[in-house]
Amino acid sequence: MKKALITGASSGIGLATAKLLVENGMHVTGVGRDFSQTEGVDMRRVVLDLAELPQLSEQLQQNPELNQNFDLLMLNAGYGHFGGLENFSHAQMRQLLDTNLVSNLYLLKHYLPVFKQQGRKDIIFIGSEAALHGAKQGALYCASKFALRGLSQSIRADCAGSDIRVVLVNPGPVATNFFNELGFMPERGSDYSISAETVAETIINVVNQDRSVVTEEINLQPLRRAFRKKQR
Repeated sequence: MKKALITGASSGIGLATAKLLVENGMHVTGVGRDFSQTEGVDMRRVVLDLAELPQLSEQLQQNPELNQNFDLLMLNAGYGHFGGLENFSHAQMRQLLDTNLVSNLYLLKHYLPVFKQQGRKDIIFIGSEAALHGAKQGALYCASKFALRGLSQSIRADCAGSDIRVVLVNPGPVATNFFNELGFMPERGSDYSISAETVAETIINVVNQDRSVVTEEINLQPLRRAFRKKQR
């Protein structure tokens, strides 16, 4: 049975993908901070805050759940924080960049040597539309996602001779808890946001392609685009 490791697997795109991978016969290990809403999903769970880099490094070295022979690595963990750059504290900047970017560097450093040695592996990056265009009040978040896009392209080049497929998925607004702590959200209606299940189905389709084919980058958008401020 093939094995997958998914970060940010406790909700949203990560959880939806974990469910579909299990349904497709794959063994899934999920990494997340809170798995209280994942009952009924047959996956192994590793409770871990990826922004805590010393803890992540230790877990990667010592936790047997994170040292299986994985066939798929899905780098999905991340969150949004928006506003003028001058309004962020240094701690806020560090936490977002550590979660959205630096933790992925740690994970790749750990898994790439084995992936390159064995081949027939897949690496899925979950990026964002914020990796494609800078946005007002989005300096910090866009910076993290632009960097993730460059990282995916470089890793793809580094792995070109190792039978490793590297895919970047850039969703627009997705109907998940991503917007829970933000002051805005997509307009009501399914035309204004993508479901996490739709993104997961896209990932499954990419993984199930013949290995002679790699879909390098996918941009997903809802049919209509409009946002509204939340009422305080």
